[in-house]
Amino acid sequence: MRDDTPAIPETTAVDLLSEAGHIVAVTPAQLSLLGYDGAALMGADWSRIYPLASRDVIAGLFQPGGVMPVVVALEMRRADGSTLPVTAVAERISGDQGGPCLKLTKWPRGGRLDEIASLSEENEVLHGILDASDDAGWCMEWTDPVDLSAPEHEIIRQIFENGPRWRFCNAAMARLYRTPKGSMFNDRPVHETFPRTPANEAFLGRLIAANFDINGCPSRDRRYDGAIIEVENDVRGHVRGNRLYRMWGTVRDVSKHMRRLALVQDELENLETILSALPDAVIVTDRLGAIRYLNRTAEDIVGVPASNIGSYHLADIVTAGFDSEVFFADTSCRTIEARIRNPSGSRPVQITARKARLSGEDWLVLTLRVDTAAPIAAVPEAVPRDQDGPARGAAE
Repeated sequence: MRDDTPAIPETTAVDLLSEAGHIVAVTPAQLSLLGYDGAALMGADWSRIYPLASRDVIAGLFQPGGVMPVVVALEMRRADGSTLPVTAVAERISGDQGGPCLKLTKWPRGGRLDEIASLSEENEVLHGILDASDDAGWCMEWTDPVDLSAPEHEIIRQIFENGPRWRFCNAAMARLYRTPKGSMFNDRPVHETFPRTPANEAFLGRLIAANFDINGCPSRDRRYDGAIIEVENDVRGHVRGNRLYRMWGTVRDVSKHMRRLALVQDELENLETILSALPDAVIVTDRLGAIRYLNRTAEDIVGVPASNIGSYHLADIVTAGFDSEVFFADTSCRTIEARIRNPSGSRPVQITARKARLSGEDWLVLTLRVDTAAPIAAVPEAVPRDQDGPARGAAE
C-alpha cells in the first residue's frame, strides 16, 4: 500500500473510497458522467453509486495479500437510477486519515481494458481454486531463464543458481513445509526447502531426461522445522526457444510410505536371511509349477541360481513320483518320496509339501531332504518341455 494520496486527474472518472464504506473524493469528470452536481457525493455511502454486486467486488479489493493494481469490471448507478458498466483500475493507498483507501480509475466498458478485466477475473478464480486445494501446488521461475542447450550438469547448476523464486505456491504448500507463522511461503528463498543436494540433482536429471514432463518423480526436501521429507512431484515445464522459463506441479509427502517400505524391506531381508540359513531346501511354486522362490540350500541341491528361477518349472527338477495337484487339492501337510534332478544326475528326495494362499493366489511350499548316501543316477542333461506345460517324461 502506498503512503501518500496522489492528485486525482479531474478529466478522468476517479473516486477514492474508504474501507468504512464512504466516498472520500470524486473527480468532476465522474460527477458529470453520473449526472451529479458539485459535492453531492462527498462523504456519501458506496451504495449511492455502486450496486450490491460491485460493492462486494470493492470490499474484496481491500483484503490484504492481493496483487495491485488490478483491473476489475464494475457497474455504477447514475443519478437517474440507470446503471453504467465500467472497467476500473483499482489501487490501494493510504488516505489522509491514515486508513486504507481504494482509488478506482474508470472508463466506459469496451476495448482492451475489458479483456484485461476478464483475464484478471479468470486469474482470481483460478488462484482461488488452487489455493483451496488440499494438494500442494507450486510454480517456480528464474530471473535468468535456464539454457537447455547446455550440458546436463550446467542445466542443473543454472536451475539452482539463476535466481530461482516461487511464482505461486498455494496454502497446502505452505502447510506441507511448515512455513513459520507470519511468513509468506511465496516470499521465502527456494533453497530453504529445495536445497542443492545429490538427491535433488538426481531429481532434476530425471526431469531433464523427461523434457520436464513427468509424474511421480521423487525428491528430498527440507521443511522449515528442519525435518527432511521424501516427496513425489508431478512436474511440467514452460520451455520456449530452448529456454526454461518456469516449471510447476504438485507435490505429495510420501515419507510415511517410504518408512513403511523400509520396514517391509528390512523384514524381507531378515526373512531371506533366516530361509537361507535353513539346512533344508525350500522351494515355492505357483499352481502351474513355475518356481517362484528357492533358498540357498535348494540352489545347491538343484544347481539352479535364484536369479534364473524364472525359466524353471518344478517338473524340470523333480523326475518322478510327484503330482502337485494332489497337494493343491489338500490343505494338510503331506510327505512323499521322489527323485530330484541336478546337473550331476538324480537322487532320492523326501518332499514335504503344503498349500499356502498368498496375495490371493495358491502357492505350494516344498521342503526337500536329499538322501546324500544314495547313489547318483545318470539323467539326460536336458528334458524337453512344452511352452505352456511341464517337461515331457519328467514325472512319468
